[in-house]
Amino acid sequence: MMTSDGTQVVHTAHLTCTNDSLVAFRDRLLRHATISQQNEPGCLCFRVHQDVEVKTRFFLLEIYADDAALTAHRESEHYLAFRRDTADQVADRKWWFWTAKN
Repeated sequence: MMTSDGTQVVHTAHLTCTNDSLVAFRDRLLRHATISQQNEPGCLCFRVHQDVEVKTRFFLLEIYADDAALTAHRESEHYLAFRRDTADQVADRKWWFWTAKN
């Protein structure tokens, strides 16, 4: 999942929310992204994209300075609050971790 050599970690995710929670979920996700970028020095990028056809599906692109920054994100109170706040709103969640090769 994470690197051991101090390189940047890229995290991508597909989150699908329930139809009835679309607006609330989108608003909460955008707030989470903003807080992550403003409050976490190791969060270099947190972009949220919404599918043009399946409005309930979101693509997240997150870049962290290193594995310690990703760990700090995952242990932060605002991340844990986001997970609690949206637990009943997420219908499907898939994610991947990447490292740059060039």
